[in-house]
Amino acid sequence: MIITHSTKIFMRTSGVVWRLLPYMLVCILIVLGIALAVCYPLITSLSEAGFFSQIMSLFGDSFLNVNLADVFNSIAEVLVSFGEVVAENIGTLVPLVVALVLILGIGLSFLIGLSELAMADYLYGYMSSNSRLSFGSCLVKNLKKSAKLQLAKLAVVLPVDLIIIAVFIASLMLFTLDISWLVFVAPFIIVLALTLLIALRQTMFCMWAPCLIVHNGSVFGALRESFRQMAKNFGAIFPRQLVMTIIYIGVNIAVCLFTASVGLLLTVPATVYFTNIMGQVAFFHINGLKFYIDENQIVSPHKKEEWEHPDALKNII
Repeated sequence: MIITHSTKIFMRTSGVVWRLLPYMLVCILIVLGIALAVCYPLITSLSEAGFFSQIMSLFGDSFLNVNLADVFNSIAEVLVSFGEVVAENIGTLVPLVVALVLILGIGLSFLIGLSELAMADYLYGYMSSNSRLSFGSCLVKNLKKSAKLQLAKLAVVLPVDLIIIAVFIASLMLFTLDISWLVFVAPFIIVLALTLLIALRQTMFCMWAPCLIVHNGSVFGALRESFRQMAKNFGAIFPRQLVMTIIYIGVNIAVCLFTASVGLLLTVPATVYFTNIMGQVAFFHINGLKFYIDENQIVSPHKKEEWEHPDALKNII
């Protein structure tokens, strides 16, 4: 029911996506502007080596050829080309590469992440009292607490994200091996690894923001509470996150290939928003809290005693 209820709430509140889209675009433009200013020599070296032409060719070929193995193989070639350019000027470019990774990774994650509590606050108002708050006011009202949350996430969640990226890059390197049958197996390995890791990440941290908004406690107090609830209900949350992760990946890859990436302007913020809805709905279900689907439908989840695994209740009395 979590997926069903999340979908209904998404359809009823989908206007948030159109507010999230310009916010994300502004964040991306700010970060890219800073990255260009700081790492201009690196950008110039990559351009002279034909790196960006290679990327444009990748997008052009992907639009005409939807063979996933070829797409992943092309991405692997782009990464190898990037490494070769940096290796040729290692003393000059390595510090710039580090700066670029920090600016794009940490800067973009932090700025876009500031909208997470705004979405959680908006959803809490809608689900608890059927009220429609202003997304902008939610963003401003929670800005200080959002900054604290995102700084905490840099310490807690960022290492998990780096592991996922490292696994993805390592999986892509399978295409560089001179083994013919890997061409057929590698796409399955890549998608499987990404799906499992992303679903696990979502399961671990999906209720952090809802706990912070509902209980209005400390950032790490909300993290402890969300971990406690996640641990007791992992078997109920993870399969649903796994299903949705498969859908996220499938939809975004399809949109990227068939719309020359233009459709990502809509699907990426929609994906971000839906993941937040999933966390909020899971939190309400686990805690047995009633919530609105719309003005005429109120959901009464099973009590916590009926939701949790029997082993988690042995010390309840």
